[in-house]
Amino acid sequence: MKKTLVLIAMSFYISVFSLYAVDFGLVFNQNAEIDVPAFNFEDTGFKISGILLPRFTALIGETTDLYISAAISYEAGPFAVIPELTRTDIDFNLGYADIKFGRMFYSDPLGIIANNLFDGAQLSIFTRGGNFRFGGWYTGCLYKKRAEITMTPDELKSSFVEVDYNDFSNTYFAPSRVLAALEYDHPSLAGFVSVKTSILAQFDTRDEKLNSQYLTAALSVSGKSVYFDLGGCFELIEYNDEIIPAFAADIGLTFILPTKLEQHITLSGRYSSGVSEDKTIGAFLPLTTVEQGELLEAKLSGLSLLSLDFAGRLAESLSANMAFTYFIRNDLGTYRYYPVISGGSEGFFLGGEIFGRLIWNISTGIRLNFGTGVFLPMIGDAAPDAGILWRTKLNLTISIF
Repeated sequence: MKKTLVLIAMSFYISVFSLYAVDFGLVFNQNAEIDVPAFNFEDTGFKISGILLPRFTALIGETTDLYISAAISYEAGPFAVIPELTRTDIDFNLGYADIKFGRMFYSDPLGIIANNLFDGAQLSIFTRGGNFRFGGWYTGCLYKKRAEITMTPDELKSSFVEVDYNDFSNTYFAPSRVLAALEYDHPSLAGFVSVKTSILAQFDTRDEKLNSQYLTAALSVSGKSVYFDLGGCFELIEYNDEIIPAFAADIGLTFILPTKLEQHITLSGRYSSGVSEDKTIGAFLPLTTVEQGELLEAKLSGLSLLSLDFAGRLAESLSANMAFTYFIRNDLGTYRYYPVISGGSEGFFLGGEIFGRLIWNISTGIRLNFGTGVFLPMIGDAAPDAGILWRTKLNLTISIF
């Protein structure tokens, strides 16, 4: 009897572990930041925060991948600990198609409309003529500060409210919205051109009912030492029984430098419509807030940016990035209450930001990231008499695979 039980146990062990390839990992991320404000920010001074990210991955059979990860983050002043389920999905690879369920990362072709974790499902179909993707997701179960959904003034105000465990459901979760996407991409037309296009729609499930739809297209052309990117978006915003169009565009030109270590310079521009004088065009309104600038951290609504960026390796374990970005508002209303300008300002030019970063890969699994920069409102006309804002960041990442 004992021999039979041992044989059954061994057979079960062999069958299970022959089908599973399991991997564990742990990432610890520690941040420290100091701001010297030029304006009346509420969260100024020294800030310290960290996050612990355990993950588990498993290969089930030959075609299924399981990925589970979580996060425990903390902030000092006031001290708060926030638990969170991060990327957690199961992926079925059928060869000609891929089906994914769970909490997954999704980004639109431009990376400025919906760029975050979402709960739902996505079907990808691969053909010689390109790839097709269909997806549907829900946002109401995400942690609000990771989701970064601030489409309405109430959502923006709610995003600053700290989590209260006595009122957890009303202070932790993101706004309740549904996102659907249909995409097509071809990675290599004629060997050097890639195209992406998509139709996205987001629906407000609450009484406020701010819905929006997006038609996007992006083109990338690659040469031996030059890359060119161009993209655009047409949006329809449905709010208060009105349908208002809005627009956004993105352009970039990257030059690969003829150096021994990889280095490149990028010239780029980004535009998002503001409210027109006759109000027939609205301010571009993305689903998720993708912050523009390391110091200004502006939402891409009614804003244009021009940027010159250098990035590359200085040594085998040391990389650097230096960028100058100039900010222009496209109407006088969208940013009238933003700290860099006064409510009565008639200027459109907000100023420029210079930010540099050094990344030192100390060893396998240990990385130190140091960044510092300034925002200069005096080189604009929105607040030319305001002082300089500067910020310094230090980040340590330890990864255990």
